[in-house]
Amino acid sequence: MESEAKKDAEAVLTMLYTRDDVVNAVQSAFPNGDAATLLGIIDLYGVEPYEREKERVQLAIVALSGGSEDKLRCLVEAAKTDYRDVLCWQQTGPLSEAEGQKLQEDARGLLDRWGS
Repeated sequence: MESEAKKDAEAVLTMLYTRDDVVNAVQSAFPNGDAATLLGIIDLYGVEPYEREKERVQLAIVALSGGSEDKLRCLVEAAKTDYRDVLCWQQTGPLSEAEGQKLQEDARGLLDRWGS
């Protein structure tokens, strides 16, 4: 059961972002796109009760898509799996080549130690 403080915090976050913000972001990121189609894709996130912070996550998806409908679809799927990934990606930005290689090496080292 969720605590009242957690519910209050989520309510505040929800109030910060609106549907109008999402619509404006889509129109800005996809100036030549069909807004209804794009919003239909975006709206695939937030359908389930466990898909939290709908507008905040949708705004992150649009921002990360870079105006690519294919990326938009992939990001919606990623958010449906774990919305925190999308929020993290937006906050941290892309990894450099060196950072990506180091993380891959670290992951391989863990797998080697675990015997996989």
